[in-house]
Amino acid sequence: MGMVIYRFYGDELREMFGYEEHPYAFYAMAILAIVLVGLLYGFFIAIICGQRITERHYHVLAKQELTKEYIVEDLEGADHVPDLDPSHVIELKILGLY
Repeated sequence: MGMVIYRFYGDELREMFGYEEHPYAFYAMAILAIVLVGLLYGFFIAIICGQRITERHYHVLAKQELTKEYIVEDLEGADHVPDLDPSHVIELKILGLY
C-alpha cells in the first residue's frame, strides 16, 4: 500500500516533507502508520473478545445460581409433602409452572 502511494504521490510527498535525498524516511513513516493501524485493530479485537468472554461467564454463573435455587429430596414413604417457599411459588407462577 505504501509503495503504491509512493509511486503515485512520491514526488509531491518528497517535496512537501523534504525527502528528496532520503526517500527511506517516507518508507519508515508508512511502516509506522501501518503498525499503528494494526495495533489499534488488535486492541479493538481484544475488547470485543473480552466482552464476549464476560457475557459467557455471566451466563454460566447465572445457570449455576439457578441450579442452586431448588433442592430435590427423596420423599419416598413420606405422607406429607412440604409446602414450597412463597417466593418460589411466585416465581413458578410467573413462569406458568405452578
